[in-house]
Amino acid sequence: MLKKLNDAMEYIEQHLEGELPLEDISRYIGVPDCHFRKIFLALTNMTLNEYVKNRKLSQANKELLQGASVTDLA
Repeated sequence: MLKKLNDAMEYIEQHLEGELPLEDISRYIGVPDCHFRKIFLALTNMTLNEYVKNRKLSQANKELLQGASVTDLA
C-alpha cells in the first residue's frame, strides 16, 4: 500500500497547480475512493485535503522566497 501512497503523492505533486479531486487520484492509483481516503489518513495522519492545502502553501512560500509577488500567487 505504501507504493500506492507514493504514486498518489507523485500525482499530487504533478497536478498541484490545478484541482485534485479524490476521485481522480484514487482512479490513478487504482484504489476505491473510500478505501484510499481511509488508508491516506491512517498512513499520513492527515486528510487528503489537509495534505494538498499544506503542499500548495509550501509551494507558494517557496515561490515567495524566490521573489514572486503575492498578487501573482493569489
